[in-house]
Amino acid sequence: MQQQHKGIWVAYILSLFTPFTLLISGVIAIVYAGYRLDKGEDTDVVNSHYYGLIRTFFLNLTFFVVLIVTVATSNGLLKGVTHYWYKATWLDQIANVIPYIGMVFAAIAILVWIVRMFKGMDMLKRNIPMTFDKGPQLIDTTQ
Repeated sequence: MQQQHKGIWVAYILSLFTPFTLLISGVIAIVYAGYRLDKGEDTDVVNSHYYGLIRTFFLNLTFFVVLIVTVATSNGLLKGVTHYWYKATWLDQIANVIPYIGMVFAAIAILVWIVRMFKGMDMLKRNIPMTFDKGPQLIDTTQ
């Protein structure tokens, strides 16, 4: 590990644990990344990774907020309909399945998050800056 990359590894590891620490380590990672960017003492490669971590955190945070609101709203709506207006077991069964569908989407998102973190760590190890010209970076386009 290069000495100039020492701080970014802390942010990467905290970001990697974000889905499992209920966002606490991710918040610490982005605050730390913002602090390091504000100091302006790191190389352009390291700065691009700090920006990438911040970007990834907020993209995933937005995704999970939308997912939670969507699952809760659709589930509550269907439960309310079957309880108050239209008694139908098939609607109730759909309402019972919706949280599990949301859980599958969340698991896929967490897997993508972890893959992106390891991909970023690999790019940092090879001293390659992160680029933001197109969507999520699941493959390395610099080869």
